[in-house]
Amino acid sequence: MTTSDHEVHKSRDRIEAWFRDRLRTSPVRPAADERRLRAVEVDLAVALPTDVHEWWSLDRVSADYWIPGSFAPLSLEEALETREIWLLIAEEEEASFDANGEPEARFLPLFLPIAMSPGGDGLIVDLRPGDSHGAVFRWDHETWLLGVPLWSSVRSMLQDIAAALESGTPVLLRHAALGGTEETCVAVVDHAGDLVWDAAEH
Repeated sequence: MTTSDHEVHKSRDRIEAWFRDRLRTSPVRPAADERRLRAVEVDLAVALPTDVHEWWSLDRVSADYWIPGSFAPLSLEEALETREIWLLIAEEEEASFDANGEPEARFLPLFLPIAMSPGGDGLIVDLRPGDSHGAVFRWDHETWLLGVPLWSSVRSMLQDIAAALESGTPVLLRHAALGGTEETCVAVVDHAGDLVWDAAEH
């Protein structure tokens, strides 16, 4: 097990331990097996970052909306289906350009969803080569703009959430420090036993 593998599993265990005595029992997202993950890499013609690979290998992952921004983890099959739908929508849209003559944002083949909100926005991992490779972005289904990454990786997303749950401190502090527009927020358990993220006081 690599360091990245270990950190993903360790953070999942910390999150699960925090959930155990505080949240109502929820359905779990099915884990993907190794063979299916390798087949996906062949189809995408790109190797998944180690932490993304481990993310879908994890068992006991709650399928509720526990990721900040009210996002629920997708199964691998749900992620691939969502990706195909968004690629089809991008293909059907007429080409348009911004005020500088640059092509408007579009969902790209090397964007891979990992979670969805009730309103139709997604968390995606950028699989393109470059500085943002492996980073987690919010995909706004209306504006199609990426903005600043929420987290530099799936591993850092899980570490940030685990630390925030255990300490009662805000998530997304690094995102905010980089000029991101998503609010920092803290974990609260509501009367129904669900995890919600409230805007942090400044």
